[in-house]
Amino acid sequence: MTDREKITQVFYDYEDGGLVSADLDKVMRCLDKDLIGIGIGEQGFVTSLEDVRQVFLSGVKNAPGIKHSLSFEHIHILIHEEGFANLCAKVIVRAQKGDELTTSQFLQFLTLIRRGEEWKICGLHASSPVVTEESVEAYPLKFAEKTLQSLKEKIGEEAYLTEEQYRQAVLADTIAFYIINFSLDLFEKCQLNGELCAFVEPGTPYEQFLSDHLPLYVMEEDRKIFLETLSLQNVMDAFASGKKELNCEYRFLCPDGSVLWMVTIVRLITDVATGDKKGIMYVKDIDAAKHRELDMIAKADRDVMTGVFNKSAFIGSVSSLLCDREAHAFVMLDIDNFKAINDTNGHPAGDQVLIAIAGILKDTFSADGIVGRLGGDEFAAFIQGFRSQDDLRNRLEHVLEQITKIKPSVKALSVVTCSIGVALSSDTLTIEQLYKRADDALYRAKQNGKNQIAFYEGVKNSVSMENIFS
Repeated sequence: MTDREKITQVFYDYEDGGLVSADLDKVMRCLDKDLIGIGIGEQGFVTSLEDVRQVFLSGVKNAPGIKHSLSFEHIHILIHEEGFANLCAKVIVRAQKGDELTTSQFLQFLTLIRRGEEWKICGLHASSPVVTEESVEAYPLKFAEKTLQSLKEKIGEEAYLTEEQYRQAVLADTIAFYIINFSLDLFEKCQLNGELCAFVEPGTPYEQFLSDHLPLYVMEEDRKIFLETLSLQNVMDAFASGKKELNCEYRFLCPDGSVLWMVTIVRLITDVATGDKKGIMYVKDIDAAKHRELDMIAKADRDVMTGVFNKSAFIGSVSSLLCDREAHAFVMLDIDNFKAINDTNGHPAGDQVLIAIAGILKDTFSADGIVGRLGGDEFAAFIQGFRSQDDLRNRLEHVLEQITKIKPSVKALSVVTCSIGVALSSDTLTIEQLYKRADDALYRAKQNGKNQIAFYEGVKNSVSMENIFS
């Protein structure tokens, strides 16, 4: 076996002996006679084999019917020239009693020393930010945290740095960690990884704390969904329906006034020994990922060339706004003789015309409306709460005037013009009805000579409007 294989096997044997098989001899065979320190339970570091033996024997519990199993992730080994080695790993412990399964996990850090051809453990402890063994009372041997400063003093700077780098890599996005007993409505444990979240004393009422501190940490727009998701009633309903996890994304108010996207995840477990309903709550920083997601959504909704809404996004946005009885206008704009612009000046010049018109529409209607490109050389705007038809007409005439100032190219002789059709309504018309009316008005503007504005007046014509949303 290689040194790495030997070190890994010692680690497996120690974890199995302490957490699964309750095999004291197996545990003791893994330990070096000259212990630096083993983090065990509330006793902190013990430094002799006899102390380990006594703590182990006192920690073995009579838990009939409970079966334990282990798995491991992220095993990392660093071997030093001086005959020392470090092992870092995530340990997943499963405790099953009948149909009830509880899963806990923690980070384990070992320092080992070479003794001839063998490796022995001389220092070990578990890192608390993800330790959840408090939720499983049936552990044969409980591990607890010891401060990193103690490790630094006892094991040495290099081993300390190895552990700290590993811990930071695994837990970089975890801001805070809590254990909550929902059956008793109280916090059992709090571990902070920074200063963003509040420290909660064990025994603090859970739901009252959420309600009292909500305005300090959650943006107003997200408070309702936060409370609905994490309320004690919703948590207990989730237990009743067999859910294993709840999560809520929200905007978090930082002490310096900045805002970060966070997610609070609550893993729901039933304590196999007491029957209490408990939760392992993680608060994670998802700001970078959330902004990437929002950016992708925004790009998916946008016309690539002009940056305004594409057709489907524009129609969807207008549909969601039509429930409001406030006066609104659906405006359709079509470039006059756009094919000639492309043929005379080239398609790149035509693209610049489209981009310029989109900019004019955004500048004109961004305060009270939304703008979209319906396809080709056709744009639309939806405006809410305009003051009057005359005011709207003045704004649209300004749009036409600005468009005539666009130059497709340096040598272009013709002026760019557009035709506009408008449908006004304060009724609950469907999007299809508004679209049809605006398009009828646009057709009339084209028929009457182009470069003008036409408002829908109920004029009938024979223009086919089939498949306008295809």
